[in-house]
Amino acid sequence: MLINQKNPHGGDIYTNKVEYDFSSNLNPEGMPPQVKKAITTSVDEYCRYPDAYCSQLRKNISDLEMIPSANIICGNGAAELIFSYAYSLDRDKPALIVSPTFCEYENALHAAGIEAKHLILSEKNGFRLTAEDIPEDLSSFSAVFICSPNNPTGITVEPDIINMICDTGIRVFADFCFLDLSDSPQKYSLPYLTKKYPNLTVLKAFTKNYAMAGIRLGYAMCSDTRFLETMSQKTQCWNVSAVAQLAGIAALDCQKWLDDSVKTLKEERNRVFQTLTSYGVRVFKGEANYLLLYSEINLKDLLLKKGILIRDCSNYTGLKKGYFRIAIKKKAENDVLLSALKEVIS
Repeated sequence: MLINQKNPHGGDIYTNKVEYDFSSNLNPEGMPPQVKKAITTSVDEYCRYPDAYCSQLRKNISDLEMIPSANIICGNGAAELIFSYAYSLDRDKPALIVSPTFCEYENALHAAGIEAKHLILSEKNGFRLTAEDIPEDLSSFSAVFICSPNNPTGITVEPDIINMICDTGIRVFADFCFLDLSDSPQKYSLPYLTKKYPNLTVLKAFTKNYAMAGIRLGYAMCSDTRFLETMSQKTQCWNVSAVAQLAGIAALDCQKWLDDSVKTLKEERNRVFQTLTSYGVRVFKGEANYLLLYSEINLKDLLLKKGILIRDCSNYTGLKKGYFRIAIKKKAENDVLLSALKEVIS
């Protein structure tokens, strides 16, 4: 928990009077009915300690991702795995973060006593990572952190770029938490990538796909099993609760539900993008369940007066005041946001 610290993330509905939360990016369809049922009908299971090895959950993830169970580690949300990864790196070298991006990479590195350096992407290039952006020599870094689709830009990284960085032999942390909610869920061959590159660790989470933010469940995949063992040693053994494991097992059986939700999500994102563009708002054409926009008007404060919370992105390294991120929700909710934005802009 936070003590005397400002919450650096979206979703802070506890200190704001909010009717519509567009600051956190979850599947707009909410939690699948099958997951809700698994949680509510298994209450008697919660009196026992959870499986410290997450055996069944890892097996089911293995079946879905086509990656050996031994190459999978589960955690209390993706954030915990980011921290255990950072604590497993060489502390004598700084780590490189492709920015602007999720602040927990830098927070985790600082907690582990590792210096964080940033590769700031160009706004003129739409914050897209290109081969020309990558330093010729990465040997001075302990790891490179990449997010695809990136948070908050929604831009994906081309597979060739991932391969290029992995080919250097440096440890690569690829956060794919929003990948399954993007236009190209199959953009990367994870079995191929993780098998070919033991230096690659891929992060995913149930948080976004199945709107399980309050459950806290994520997983990482890496063929370097010794490195996963090191990560495991950086946290306590019951970090994944019984309810999280049962919810995760149920969620993994909801692939059709997820695929259907992504189709609707894509249609709504494109509609919101086009509408905002028609309002004269500068919007970056992301590929996930959120959009990054820029306005000289303080949209967050003005919308908050209407009970709508959006994400102020000015605290992202590489962004400035005026950048905001909005989640894509269902049509009726999106219409409320669009109507409010039109009012405050005009």
